[in-house]
Amino acid sequence: MLKLCLLFISLFTLSGCATQPKSVILNPVYSSGKISTINSVLQAKVVDHRITNFTIKVLNQEPAVYLPDASLPVKIQNAFLDALTSNGVTVLPTSSHTITLQINAFNSKISESLTQHESNAVADWLVIAAANGNTFEKRYTGQSQITGPLKHEQAKVESQLNNLTKKMLTRIVTDQVLINFLQGQ
Repeated sequence: MLKLCLLFISLFTLSGCATQPKSVILNPVYSSGKISTINSVLQAKVVDHRITNFTIKVLNQEPAVYLPDASLPVKIQNAFLDALTSNGVTVLPTSSHTITLQINAFNSKISESLTQHESNAVADWLVIAAANGNTFEKRYTGQSQITGPLKHEQAKVESQLNNLTKKMLTRIVTDQVLINFLQGQ
């Protein structure tokens, strides 16, 4: 009886280890180069206001949740700064003119069956700019969907999220209304 109890406890402990969530490794890069001209000196930052704490979630599966990359806001900020500087912005931490990218949502939800999977990624970002006593706010949203056979591959979903980041940053730096505001027009 004691051996049976020990076996049961061992199996229970090992099953707990098998459901540990995986981490997500993202590396968003802005690679579109100069696609607009923004002649401004700005203080720029990214803030993380996501309500949910996952980046990738496999629905109805175990483990159900993948943890987000802990440095996600820093990585998106690096790509955001590259997008701004590639398009003519001088980033200066002491500037009185500011631009903030607020991450409200950024994740992918995956549905899997025995024969296929579908990954639906969403991004919901708010850009807040302040210059000369005026404020500009605009929400940018994006979606991406990929499908494939059998189970998902985490690297492909991470690539999907990296590409969605590039798409979102490209939309921001080519938004003529934002550019006009930043240039004081």
